[in-house]
Amino acid sequence: MAMKIDRRAFLKTSAAMAVAVSMTGLLGGCSDGDGSTKFGRFQATVGALREKDNAMVGGVAAEWKGDVMVKVRIKDCSEDKKPEPVYASSHFYLNINGTSIENYAVGDLLEKDGKIPLTKGQLKEDWMHFTLNADQKDLYDAIAAKNAKVIFTIEGGGKREIYELDYNAPEGYTFVKQTV
Repeated sequence: MAMKIDRRAFLKTSAAMAVAVSMTGLLGGCSDGDGSTKFGRFQATVGALREKDNAMVGGVAAEWKGDVMVKVRIKDCSEDKKPEPVYASSHFYLNINGTSIENYAVGDLLEKDGKIPLTKGQLKEDWMHFTLNADQKDLYDAIAAKNAKVIFTIEGGGKREIYELDYNAPEGYTFVKQTV
C-alpha cells in the first residue's frame, strides 16, 4: 500500500523541517564542540603552556629575558563580513603567583599592538607570547620548578573563565578550566 502525499502536506512538512534545521544552527551557534566558550563576538579556550629563556646567547650572558607561551584556540563568532580584531590585552590575562603579566609579545597568534586578526568564522590555534623581564625571573624559575600558581583568564561578552596550570597532566603543562 503506497502512501500518497498532496502538495499542501508536502509544503507544510518541508517548512517544518526547514525551521527545525535552522533552529539547530541557532542553538549550536558558534560552537565547534571543543569545549570553547563564547565570549561575545569570539569563542575561545586554552590548552598548554611552554616556557623558554635566553640565559646564554652565543656563550655570552645577555640581559635575561623569558617567554611564557600559552596555546589559545579562538574563533570569530561575530557574523561580520570584516570582523574587528580581538585585542589580547582586553580579553586574555596571565597571572603568575599573583603577579599580572602584561607584556604581550608579537609572534604566532599575536600581531602588532597585541591584536588577533580573524576573518568571518575563522578558527585559529597558536601560541600567545608573554615576555618576562629580568625583574620577573623568579616567576619564570617558579614555573620551571613546577611550583608557581599560573592562572590564565579569558573575559568578554559578560563571561569570564579561569584556567589553572596543571603540571602533572599526561600531555605536559596543561591548563584546566576552574569551575565556580
